[in-house]
Amino acid sequence: MRASTALWSLCATLACASWVPTTPALGRDLEPHWQKRINRRQGNSTGEWPYGPLRTKGRDIVNSRDEVVTWAGVNWPMSGETMIPEGLEWKSAEEILDDVVGVGFNFIRMGYAIQMIDEVYDRGGEDVPLEVALIMALGYENGTKVTNEIIAKNPSWTRETTRFEIWSDIASIAATKGVYIHPDVHVGKAQWCCSHTDGSAWFDDVHFNATHWRRGLSYVASWAQDHRNVVSMSLRNELRESWNRTDLYYNWATLIGNMSAGADAVHAANPDLLISWSGMQYDQDLSALTTRANVLTAPCYKCTAIRDAARRDPVYFDLADYPWADKVVWELHLYPMSEDVDTGTCEAIEAALYRNGFRALGMDAPPGCDILAGGCAPAQRLTPVLFSEFGNAQDASLYNSTVQNCIRAYTQTHGVSWMMWSLAGSYRIRSGVQGFVDTWGLTNADWSGWKDPETVEGYWKPWVKSMNLTTG
Repeated sequence: MRASTALWSLCATLACASWVPTTPALGRDLEPHWQKRINRRQGNSTGEWPYGPLRTKGRDIVNSRDEVVTWAGVNWPMSGETMIPEGLEWKSAEEILDDVVGVGFNFIRMGYAIQMIDEVYDRGGEDVPLEVALIMALGYENGTKVTNEIIAKNPSWTRETTRFEIWSDIASIAATKGVYIHPDVHVGKAQWCCSHTDGSAWFDDVHFNATHWRRGLSYVASWAQDHRNVVSMSLRNELRESWNRTDLYYNWATLIGNMSAGADAVHAANPDLLISWSGMQYDQDLSALTTRANVLTAPCYKCTAIRDAARRDPVYFDLADYPWADKVVWELHLYPMSEDVDTGTCEAIEAALYRNGFRALGMDAPPGCDILAGGCAPAQRLTPVLFSEFGNAQDASLYNSTVQNCIRAYTQTHGVSWMMWSLAGSYRIRSGVQGFVDTWGLTNADWSGWKDPETVEGYWKPWVKSMNLTTG
């Protein structure tokens, strides 16, 4: 049975997250200022770099000239309480992007909060100005101080420059440097991510209104039309079981139904965009989707059982059934602190990566599959897979990290595009702490240089160079 039909019936039976048509766009009188003042179809379809729109072709992403596109990049957080990209009080957007390009990166995954779009709707179509955003998050004294610092570093902005105007300027500057910008729905409520208890774990969690999520996807997909280097966007970051609400059905059926509705929302708003689709358990597992398993019975970690699944007709997910079949790109993550993946050896890691989704690239099953329960069946369909998050402390321990170096070798061997976590060596506010310093960030705390210049030169730059990236 086809998933798109069967899952609607199943969801109604299980009372899982509601899937309703995407909220209508704002009326012309409420249309955000950035939409009124610029040409709406500057667009992703042009005769210049990046030669969009992009699409999938087997295991590859290709541009309009049928050239394979490869990415190596970095995550630049903007999903914290201010909902403004980190670091702009220390350096101008242009200088930060020059640093990114200096490593060789050609891709930036920018995590945002759906709250950012909710606040536009709450304000009748008016986006939130810089100073208001900072005062709401940091308090009057620090909010005003950081506003002045950001304006000093970025003099083309004022206190009234809005969040989306800032994001647009960053995207425009990045385009001049041959850098792709990838909007990533990181959280519902703006805050540090991720946990089972943060309220943004699963569809209709306490801070994850599924209707508002689809509305936010449509909004950002429309915004992307004005930026030729925004050729892709994500559906949702690191889905996981909610420990706040016990009445939500955490399983493949609910994932597919909601993510398909999200992909519909993106594709309707901007059919040029690639759509990156994440998996279960902090985006570690896409196994049921890549193998065309029966989604009612396919195993996954801590999933909600469908007790009568054996009596139901099987339900299968097949990308070919959807109008965005050549736009979906799978994405997966892996960190050493994984709850369920064995990260002790490269053999175990490679087997888990294959089983959990990278088999969609069409490579042979690795030897470690012999030790995995259930083995490693081949993929149902060749589809690109991104490694959109992994990370480590930015110091000499990079050279000795099993996970880090297995991922490095894996991406080089199989030509996998990747984005490391993260650029930010500090955050304006994180987990309630203002001026939070993060040793996993590439920059130092005041963004004046790299936290560990030796590993940037000796580790990151050689890795990026080895990927033979697509450049402007």
